[in-house]
Amino acid sequence: MSRLLYRSFEEADFDRIAEILRALWHEDACGRPFGSLEASHELAVHLSHSTFSQTVLVDDVPIGLVLARSGHERTAQMRAWEQRCEDYLKKMAELDSRAQASYQMKLRAERHVNAELLKASGVSDDFEVTLLIVGGSAHHRGIGSVLLDAALSYLFSQGAPSAFLYTDSCCSWGFYDRCGLKRMATHRATREERKLLPREMYLYEYKRSD
Repeated sequence: MSRLLYRSFEEADFDRIAEILRALWHEDACGRPFGSLEASHELAVHLSHSTFSQTVLVDDVPIGLVLARSGHERTAQMRAWEQRCEDYLKKMAELDSRAQASYQMKLRAERHVNAELLKASGVSDDFEVTLLIVGGSAHHRGIGSVLLDAALSYLFSQGAPSAFLYTDSCCSWGFYDRCGLKRMATHRATREERKLLPREMYLYEYKRSD
């Protein structure tokens, strides 16, 4: 029987979680080395915007992670992850400058749409689930629900009346419907935007029930 352990994220988890990200969302990158750098950059970005973490390990191997943010205060650890982000971008440029430029265009497009989703939703941006990921081998075991509950419990302990997250049509967005979150805003990509963005992008909210 597999042994599950939930604990805070540790530096030693980084490469394994980044590989899960690569396999799920960066397979179409310009070769596996570039995809690995994309995934490492994405994970560092999420860590640089998060004040809470919980990793799940199956038989001592990291297989999932949830991150969340309460407020907007910047810590020394978050700034260190920001520097890691810059380091990964430099490595990407050294490997393939055109692919790196295209990747940054995608990031800018995502940030723009996310800002529009937030504005359209009317949701406060103070309390966010910044990342939820579970490796494919651990799907359908209830791990995602446990991780999401941990993040929401943390945010509510910080005084959040509600929490939000971004997701898109490339993710298992139906999971959030089943967990009781409500879709507050949707962006459908134009034909031109589909060169960079998923077909649809969403903002979901979960309101505290007590």
